[in-house]
Amino acid sequence: MELAVQLLLVLAALSSLFQMSHWSFVPRLVLALILSLLAFQMYPWVIEQSKDQLNLWLGDPIKMQNLAVIQMIEVLLFIGIDLSMLKQCFGQPVKKQVKYASFFPGIMLFAVMLYTQMMFFYAFSQVDFGLLGLYFSIGIGLILLLLPQVVKWIIPESYLRLELRYIFGFGQIMVGVIITVFTQRLPYRQQQTGFEISSLLAVIGLAFFMILIGWCWSILKKRIKLKWKF
Repeated sequence: MELAVQLLLVLAALSSLFQMSHWSFVPRLVLALILSLLAFQMYPWVIEQSKDQLNLWLGDPIKMQNLAVIQMIEVLLFIGIDLSMLKQCFGQPVKKQVKYASFFPGIMLFAVMLYTQMMFFYAFSQVDFGLLGLYFSIGIGLILLLLPQVVKWIIPESYLRLELRYIFGFGQIMVGVIITVFTQRLPYRQQQTGFEISSLLAVIGLAFFMILIGWCWSILKKRIKLKWKF
């Protein structure tokens, strides 16, 4: 279960970085300052949480199911916003409400920061906690300021970054489904049955097929637009 949660948080972090790669410097600076202050204010609470307490949280089916549901709702919200923002890449107007909503960082980013802070404190437990809290808060601020710009430099096409974010979103949904299934408690005694993997593979294959169709359509649409332009 811990591995599934870690994969979910990694996908959420990548999705947030790609989201912030569309922002200008000022929104990134504001978010970096807010999360840096939150990280520094949270470290006294973090040092009170033991590794055993974290394992209890990860082993709690109710908490894990709630986490899966929250992140699925968040992913669907972001997919809807990104689909609207994709129009801007092709010169079509976008509503102001959608532009404002694109600056919403999401709840999962805070969960990523909190989990990373716990792992950071566990790894360097011999160092003064005050210094650790300061170093971590500074590191979070620098990451939020610099990494999105690096992503934009590596992938300058806005529409491609949006499409890659779709892949991260679908990955979060799949991991959320897996977490929900494996934490489900049955009201009756579970029988010994074989695990049907064909249905899971069919869903994964269909998801990637739809992503491929969307990617091909975006490239075709861009070429048609360039052809009519010249």
